[in-house]
Amino acid sequence: MTELAVPSLARCLASLFYESLLIIAMLLITSAAITPLQLALGQDAWLLHSLIQLAAAGVLFAYFGYCWTRSGQTAAMKTWHIRLVTADGRLLNWQQALMRFAVAAMLFVGLPVISYLGWQRSYGDHPAAKWLALVWWLVPFLARYYDKDRRHLHDRLSGTRLELLPKPVRK
Repeated sequence: MTELAVPSLARCLASLFYESLLIIAMLLITSAAITPLQLALGQDAWLLHSLIQLAAAGVLFAYFGYCWTRSGQTAAMKTWHIRLVTADGRLLNWQQALMRFAVAAMLFVGLPVISYLGWQRSYGDHPAAKWLALVWWLVPFLARYYDKDRRHLHDRLSGTRLELLPKPVRK
């Protein structure tokens, strides 16, 4: 199988921006579906908070996993002609999709949260703590400039890579 070009960082970020709009819509629908359960459970904050997080993670993994294992592309990736494949160029299976989802979640959610909690503990509720925690969002993307294959950190750690697909010929 021939290797295709690696998409530019600008193309990846544009796709990510479009993807975030789709994710927000999915999470709003998930929240609306959980609202009746919120009323039934009452004010048990811990149980409700855990249920909302579990539902959100489940919906997001179902979306990404289905798209990645079926065609290697989400709706945003199709628009920007990007495909996710394994390091050897095959479509992901569900186990590989779960690995990439978990690695990305740790890099984009886990590390910023841990960083914020550490900064908050040291410096109190200072606004700089939030901004310093968000710097972690740059690390997975900037890692491509140090990677020999120009892969993002979450792709390197999960054994995947992005390909830039050729634009379809219009008649």
